Amino acid sequence: MALALGPATLTAQVTSNFGPITVLDNTFLSAPDNPTLRHNIPRLSVTVGTQTLTADFQDFYERTGGLQRWGFATSEVLIEESGSLTQYYQRGVVDFHRRPDLGDIYVLERRLTWDYFGGGAGGSPDLGVEPGTVNHNSGEQLGPWNHKVSNFSVGGVRTGFLDYFNAFGGVQAFGFPKTEARVDTNLPGTVHIAAATPGFVRQYFQAAVIEHHPLDLQDPVKLRLLGDDLRDQRYPGGAWRSFGAFNVATAITAGQAYTPQIVDYTPPTPTPAPTPAPTASPAPAVSPTPAATPGTLSVTGELIVVGTADGGVLLYDGVNWRQLDKDRSVLNTNRVQAVLVDRDGQIWAGTNAGLFRLNRNGHGAVFDRASTKNGIGSDSVTSLTGRQVNDVLWMTHPRQGASRFDGQTWERVRSDNTSLPSSDVRQVRAVTGTEGGLSFATDKGVALYDEGADTWFFYNTDTSGIASNDITAVEADPDGALWFGTSNAGVSRTLNPLAWDHFDTGEGLASNNVRDILVASDGTVWVATAGGVSWFRDNEFSTANVVNAGLPSNSVRALAEDSQGHIWVATDGGVGRFDGSTWTAFTAVQGLPTNNATSIAVGVVVSS
Repeated sequence: MALALGPATLTAQVTSNFGPITVLDNTFLSAPDNPTLRHNIPRLSVTVGTQTLTADFQDFYERTGGLQRWGFATSEVLIEESGSLTQYYQRGVVDFHRRPDLGDIYVLERRLTWDYFGGGAGGSPDLGVEPGTVNHNSGEQLGPWNHKVSNFSVGGVRTGFLDYFNAFGGVQAFGFPKTEARVDTNLPGTVHIAAATPGFVRQYFQAAVIEHHPLDLQDPVKLRLLGDDLRDQRYPGGAWRSFGAFNVATAITAGQAYTPQIVDYTPPTPTPAPTPAPTASPAPAVSPTPAATPGTLSVTGELIVVGTADGGVLLYDGVNWRQLDKDRSVLNTNRVQAVLVDRDGQIWAGTNAGLFRLNRNGHGAVFDRASTKNGIGSDSVTSLTGRQVNDVLWMTHPRQGASRFDGQTWERVRSDNTSLPSSDVRQVRAVTGTEGGLSFATDKGVALYDEGADTWFFYNTDTSGIASNDITAVEADPDGALWFGTSNAGVSRTLNPLAWDHFDTGEGLASNNVRDILVASDGTVWVATAGGVSWFRDNEFSTANVVNAGLPSNSVRALAEDSQGHIWVATDGGVGRFDGSTWTAFTAVQGLPTNNATSIAVGVVVSS
């Protein structure tokens, strides 16, 4: 008779096939930040027929990398197949079982965890041999697929994977490589994790997936939580919670008898949901076409998008300017505090009255407007990032943290519901060279968030050499160095957490009050300040201001780069453009509807 416990169904099909089991030694681990992870990792004396064997989970765990390789245990030693003992960890699974191919001896070894997702085990598709990718860097070529474990990716990024592989158990802990170390694209026919963020350097092994996280300068090599993934695959819908072996345990001691729980699970047969009658999808509302402005704006060329404090959004196609304000667009306010152009050419405007998405041809057809009524953290949106490679948009709010929008649902991120150090977030930026990497500039330091791994890293004056906790901007340069702008202490830079450089007016910075940082395509670091715009090249700063370059104002608020490498600056006196040798000012004298620019972005407008 089956006994139903929550989402799980227990049956009596699995048996122990073991005689008495005794604890010889034990390590009891308790995660300091997760009270549910309290489990034993024992050394057991196991009776099998007339034999007395040792199932030494404790030694195997410690010998093959311990906490860094396996994470915390998520179960006690249990039985899920007759005649086998199994323990689940965050990053893998270990089995004590019979090997018929080795003469029926018992061995204790890692389960080939990744192969249950993409390597042929358990009925999964065999994507183990990814053709056409070769790593020409030095390393060790291992296994039947002849893939290389190297400290460099196929594209030449230094990952340290070989050092990590050798330090934490090698083939015994990870199995053989199933791919080269290369950037995940998630394209059909490639090895990938469907739910994982593309753009990271990953290498797939039979029993692990190693990832490179450049945001974490101290610990950039990480392992996917494949043990958790496999547990959730085998016991879906949280069914594993119904079994005592996966719940919080108490410490066991040497000499006591051990009775592993038999975990036998049969997934319930799903009841087909009734097919709902089709309903009509509402069409987006369309506002009247804006009044014409002199000149015809290009609908296919590159577009400079400028947010203003009193005139809405300004669009420039290289010839003509067009104004999208309360009278000529769907905006219900003329105060625009942030602008962004996404991969589809859509214009996003953060205002003091919510978030607006404008039609890409600039005529103002309404697609959506967000406010606190439908999930946004605050009506005041002060910075925007995202929607360049995926559908996720991030925004910040004064003293109200940040909001995340994936195209359908909203999520609020604050200091009281995440590890964000402060809800006073000044800027959010996607970190260059990563997918899912974000930086949050706050009044209590910098928070770097790896969205794919759901991990946080912090820089403040207590934990690093950063010059100030009052952070206004964050950017990464091509060498991997992080640049931090502050409100009163200039700029800090670090490539190594133990080594920091600081730049202020003494080193040529225009002002210690930094508003924005841009790393241009040629590697030059541009800094917007209250005293002009400065750029860092050949290890020194130069500055452009009203006096020496004809900048429209010294109060520079934001930066952008167009496809020609021209640098654009938004100031409280108009817009400036640097073509590599000459500055050009765009103000009311040149026909700008307003000089009070707050933000700037570059994108392509595509006709609807």
